[in-house]
Amino acid sequence: MALEIFRAISNLRLVLETETDYDSPDNELTYKAIREMIEILYQLTLDTGDSGTATGNPTETTLTDYFKSYSVDEHNGRTLVICSGNAKGNFYTIDDTTATTIVCTGDTLLADGVLSGDDYKILYDIKTHTSGHNHNGVNSASATVADGQITAAKLASSAVTQTKLKTSLGSVNHNSTTLTLKTLPGGSYGFREQYKMTNTFSGAWEGHPLKADAGFAGWTTYATTVGLKSAGGPKVLYAQQRYVTSSGEVFWIFILRDKATKEISSVWQAPDHPCFGNGGKPQLVPHPFPGYDDTKDEIIVINPSKEKVLEMKRKTIVESETEPDRDMIDVILEDYDLDETTEPNWPTEKVTVGLPPDWEEKAMGDSIVPIRKVIPRPVYIKTAALKFKQIKGVEL
Repeated sequence: MALEIFRAISNLRLVLETETDYDSPDNELTYKAIREMIEILYQLTLDTGDSGTATGNPTETTLTDYFKSYSVDEHNGRTLVICSGNAKGNFYTIDDTTATTIVCTGDTLLADGVLSGDDYKILYDIKTHTSGHNHNGVNSASATVADGQITAAKLASSAVTQTKLKTSLGSVNHNSTTLTLKTLPGGSYGFREQYKMTNTFSGAWEGHPLKADAGFAGWTTYATTVGLKSAGGPKVLYAQQRYVTSSGEVFWIFILRDKATKEISSVWQAPDHPCFGNGGKPQLVPHPFPGYDDTKDEIIVINPSKEKVLEMKRKTIVESETEPDRDMIDVILEDYDLDETTEPNWPTEKVTVGLPPDWEEKAMGDSIVPIRKVIPRPVYIKTAALKFKQIKGVEL
């Protein structure tokens, strides 16, 4: 049986003269060795380091991998190679990249046999360039400029990019006429927050950073927070933040609701605990609701499996070009109910709570070892699971 293509570089070996001289018979082993050498040379010279597995059903032009978080346009112009399945060995030019999709305009992935579950690699461009390797990040790796050697001429002729930046996205919503403080996912590692609302009337919502004189109860550690206020009812305000991360061991959903009425006032979701980037001390930032009042409210934590998270991410995508994609919180509230008949165990594995102080000073390609801790469970926090919402006995 033929080996899968693009095996580990450790498979590389020289093809011996005694295997290819005139009196050596043709044999499968020699052909395998020659083929593997060619494939491994491709990797040594052209591998971007990104690979994965198709997790959604491909179309003729699009391969989807919901477990990835590529930067927009990150792999444009590079080459997609299928490493397993019916289309194994096929090369395609990448024309567009989103967080979870690789678009190859004009190609026929589905007709060629590309299916969900097929492995792939992304190589620097080997199909379309005619100028050789100019180290522009598309047909080969970007040039590395040594410390102290950045000159005006080099800045004019080349671009230095951070090719290994990984980001995650988390969000929080608020359904109350009271201006309330929320902790943003990612904290100090985050980019600027974005807002959306379910009512476009400007007087229906407010969203702004905490003011020192606002009278809010906050954290005793530095934390990135935002004050949210909606007009109540169907007018709900959302804030999301993308942030630098190297983690995602456990997915966290925090739900704040009224003890008596069970009405949910806020939902927070992210691949990292709220203390990540917000001091990194889970006992100081045990949840994302600084103004939590245990006499009125209760907090429920849900830690869905990776399969469940993938399922929910798929549901956020809206195919219509005239409708916005849904937030993960929309999916949680609209497609699922809380299953409080079970009380799942609290996570006991260590999770990332921050990056080392010198992480920004590391050279590109250097290893960064994140700070990991076991998150202690506050006695007042409940755990639950999610189940599909049902209407008249029909599962959504």
